[in-house]
Amino acid sequence: MLDYGLDNRLEMTPGIHSIEGLNTPYDDFNVAAPPPPLHYVMPLAFASNAHQHGAEFDIVEGHLEILQSPYHQRRDQGPGPPMIQARRQGRFPSIPELPGNQRGPTALLTERTAAVSYVPPRKHTDPHAIALTQRSAPAVWMEETNAQDVVWVFDSDHEGNRNLYFVDEKGEARPFFGNTAKSDEAYLTYDYRRHQLYFSSNRSGRYRIYRFDNPDGNTDFRAWLGDKTLAGLIEPVDEWAEHGDTLAPHVAGDLLVFASDRHGQFDLFVTRFRGGRWQSPRNLQQFLPEGVSLNTKADEFRPLLLKRWFFDQGELYYPWRLLLFSSNRPGGSGGYDLYLTALPETL
Repeated sequence: MLDYGLDNRLEMTPGIHSIEGLNTPYDDFNVAAPPPPLHYVMPLAFASNAHQHGAEFDIVEGHLEILQSPYHQRRDQGPGPPMIQARRQGRFPSIPELPGNQRGPTALLTERTAAVSYVPPRKHTDPHAIALTQRSAPAVWMEETNAQDVVWVFDSDHEGNRNLYFVDEKGEARPFFGNTAKSDEAYLTYDYRRHQLYFSSNRSGRYRIYRFDNPDGNTDFRAWLGDKTLAGLIEPVDEWAEHGDTLAPHVAGDLLVFASDRHGQFDLFVTRFRGGRWQSPRNLQQFLPEGVSLNTKADEFRPLLLKRWFFDQGELYYPWRLLLFSSNRPGGSGGYDLYLTALPETL
């Protein structure tokens, strides 16, 4: 993900980049990824109906790598465009195949691994070796990590409604305790700082975001995601309530991003946790440089915010920010496509 020569950062000229190796003429959206290490091919899971030629959705695995040499020999010219390499790997094996549509993959991570250490290689002589650590980020895709530390959640309509399911120890799909018989539930995310679970449901007649408080902070998710006695503790998130549908929340640190059609088409929004509460949502377009069209007249959906901090002996060394999302904007491969953009440090 980084050039370890002159500057240990990923920097992009502002822009929206299509993930060409993953997109097809059909619909490819709902991307999910666990926290990646510093220099690694990033595995992704996303929903696609390409295999069935536009019919039902299943969960597909892809690999994404962003390569960049930021300055080469002329640092004053600024960073060049990134080289994005991506490829589809076939059906995602960690989620069982079910009849009907499967969408909205999400990886829930136990907090058994407190930190991951990295010593980045150097392309030239550097007398100051830097050992980076990534706080509270299980390296779930590395070989030494137990696969049981990852609990995959997804939504499926194989029982009629669109409901949420999680994968148990045997690799089987089990229903989420928040499902109801007369509504649809989708797009689950977990706030590790405040230990709250969020998901989307249309039980009120339109899609809203709902919350479950997990006061003991138990991240053994398989132990309680199927416990129906917890359903009475679910509450709507009134601070984001507005007309239209609000879906696909994703929490990263003190930021929460989501999609809403409150202005007519689906756009991406962000709220920050400050002063003990979530602030009023703001359109993510407000944080992008002039000329960079994140939210368009088409639909933008299911944002994934990869926001990680790396430390050198306790001192902040490198903040890493990347936004992945899907859009049916003109100029893509067809239908919904997957896109990414770097986020400004002002966010």
